[in-house]
Amino acid sequence: MKNFIKSFYTNNFIYKGKEKLSKLTILALIILDIFVLSTLFQGIDFQTKVINNPNTKFPYDCQDVITYSSSMDDFNSYLYNNYNYDSKYQNIKDLEVDERCNTIFDKVELIKNKIDIKNLKKQNEELNNKSYNLSNQLTYLKDNYNTILFEKMSEQEIDKSIIKGEVSAENIKEKYELLTKELESIDKEKEKLSNEFKEENLVKDLISYLALNKDTILIDIEKAQKFYSIKYELVILLFLIPLVAIFFYLMKRYLHKDKYILYIIFKNILIVTLIPTFISFFSLINIFIPKIFLEKVLMFFYSLEIPFIVYYLAIAIAVLIFIFIIIKIQKKFKEDNEKLKNNNISIIDAYNKNICIKCGNRVDFTLMNYCPCCQNQLKIECKSCHANTIKGLDYCSNCGSNIEK
Repeated sequence: MKNFIKSFYTNNFIYKGKEKLSKLTILALIILDIFVLSTLFQGIDFQTKVINNPNTKFPYDCQDVITYSSSMDDFNSYLYNNYNYDSKYQNIKDLEVDERCNTIFDKVELIKNKIDIKNLKKQNEELNNKSYNLSNQLTYLKDNYNTILFEKMSEQEIDKSIIKGEVSAENIKEKYELLTKELESIDKEKEKLSNEFKEENLVKDLISYLALNKDTILIDIEKAQKFYSIKYELVILLFLIPLVAIFFYLMKRYLHKDKYILYIIFKNILIVTLIPTFISFFSLINIFIPKIFLEKVLMFFYSLEIPFIVYYLAIAIAVLIFIFIIIKIQKKFKEDNEKLKNNNISIIDAYNKNICIKCGNRVDFTLMNYCPCCQNQLKIECKSCHANTIKGLDYCSNCGSNIEK
């Protein structure tokens, strides 16, 4: 397998000639790569937009109600702002909403229409303000109790007291008990408002419906999201793989025809196209990989209360991987440079000198079909006369026909 990969890479991604690129050519290639990559991502965005998102079947409003079902008997939770869905296809999307979500929406709307929730919230807010003020007064009395006792012991006159509200040692207990009773009374009023809302039949009906359907809806949402993720990546791959195949074919074609500039152009475009292709491919694999082991490893580090070790480990692994890749690339680059010093730049030169264009070793184009040193193919079949002729040359050595026609 290793030899196959090495041979595949050598035969398709390595040019043995000495031709070099000018700085302007390199700049033009970079601009082309950026344009192609940008266009690819725009194409991916366009292709994936046509996929039905699970949030179409289970809108955010529905997911919120399911997620916060435990607070559905609190009238405050009914005043959240609805999501603003701005889409020219919204009418079509509304037809695809799960029937259970539609039932939830209907029940919520009934509650909003039949019960004056705004008034309940207003009353509750007023009671909260009163409760807040009373709590502050009680805290003030507690914090200044010792000061009041000190003023009494020193026979401080009341009108010169630093304590506000005409509070003295004689009446502080009475004031404290009065404020406490007021606070208790307000808490009871708030509880009464809440209980009245909870006892409404419409509210009970919604709570009961959520209790029966919550688990199945959550399971269906999870399944829909996983299916969407798989479909999303497959659509991207279906968009990219034909382009990868085309660019690979063109790159290989121009490599064998010894047309370096066209080869290097399509090689760059191929590599650029492979970037989102590999990202999508590994994302698809990640969907199917069991996450239990990884979660256990992460939880182990978090249990040590030094979770930063996880990031240290990730950085260390990434550095080691890239060190390995860079060393391999540089080693290959040096080896290729050494070979290029002795290699010829074209199939014509190689033919004239009877040497293999791939490895530079001596071959006999009249007798050999393959190089015995690197397995490079030396001859191909002519489509016109079906005789073997030199690979890479434009015309058949037997009948003179254009090989490409």
